[in-house]
Amino acid sequence: MKKSRSVLLAIGAFLLANFKWLIGILKFSKFGTTLLSMVISLWAYAMFYGWKFAVALVYLIFVHEMGHVIAAKRKGIATSPAVFIPFAGAFISMKDMPRDAKTEAYLAYGGPLAGMIAFLPALPLYWWTQDPFWALVIYLGALLNLFNLLPVSPLDGGRIVSVLSTKIWFFGLVGLGIMLFANPGPIMVLIFIIGLITWWSRLRESYQHQVLQYERDKIADFLQSIAQWPELETTWDTRVRLNEEVTALNQAEPDKGFLVPFLQDEKRLIRDRKRLDKVYMNRKWELFKQWEREPILFIDSDPLRPAPSELLREAEQMARQRLTEIEEQMHRLTTYYVAPAATKWKVLAAYLGLAAVLSAFFVYGQQILHR
Repeated sequence: MKKSRSVLLAIGAFLLANFKWLIGILKFSKFGTTLLSMVISLWAYAMFYGWKFAVALVYLIFVHEMGHVIAAKRKGIATSPAVFIPFAGAFISMKDMPRDAKTEAYLAYGGPLAGMIAFLPALPLYWWTQDPFWALVIYLGALLNLFNLLPVSPLDGGRIVSVLSTKIWFFGLVGLGIMLFANPGPIMVLIFIIGLITWWSRLRESYQHQVLQYERDKIADFLQSIAQWPELETTWDTRVRLNEEVTALNQAEPDKGFLVPFLQDEKRLIRDRKRLDKVYMNRKWELFKQWEREPILFIDSDPLRPAPSELLREAEQMARQRLTEIEEQMHRLTTYYVAPAATKWKVLAAYLGLAAVLSAFFVYGQQILHR
């Protein structure tokens, strides 16, 4: 054991000493990040559990992540390379968001499905050799992918069952909380916290939709106002009115104190509307003052043909960009988790089927390990 650790430390020292050289080679490779993080994870696992276990674990995680990558490519969604994190697994990030929960479920399902396929060759190898190592691969592969099927976001299972109902996340959190109580660990705590935040955000989407709707109305009012400014014969009346409105909003006593979600949403919405009123009124007032000081340019030096204000054009462009973002968010909030009944039945059957098969392999792996 001491000899093995000495060899691993020597390899680690070599890699650290030549780290810049290694990065220089890997950065030209599309999979450089994956390879480097994989080697680091392999070394970290081997330090504690030995090389055979480390190779098996990294292999199982890698195939699982490649399942997500393949599924994403089939849906035309670009992903980052897989990045391994020692003792935390690996992850890929999507460069484009799925258009709906059905697509996200497809991407999520690809991981545990590929993960199951990854350990299937260990079955005939165990039957042929009776080597406990292959029994460990079966057990470990089933355990990893079965855990990932827990109906808690951000785990694959949570993303799959979101097509059925995001209310399932709550029961998944309860189950994960029981597991955490029985066997606490930092990774479990992190997953529980992220799952809790995701579940809560989903619960508050209706309220978020109301806030976005009000901001959309404020932007529409903002665009309408600045479109009228170039037609003004005099800016004095508008200046006085804007100054009075912005002064009144800035001098108003801000609402303080904690408001209980759901129970006090009406008061919370009033407070958020006042906040948006203040933001857009101040923005309008500052823009108006800048626009007044902006030099007037004329097309072809014709005093009867004033050129459009570049300042107002930029402000309009930014406002319309934000308006597009808000409309996309509102559309996503109302349609993302909507799916036909037929789709829900297919997802349910696929989810339960994969969970049942992995559970059977998990039990089988336990039995042959204890022979």
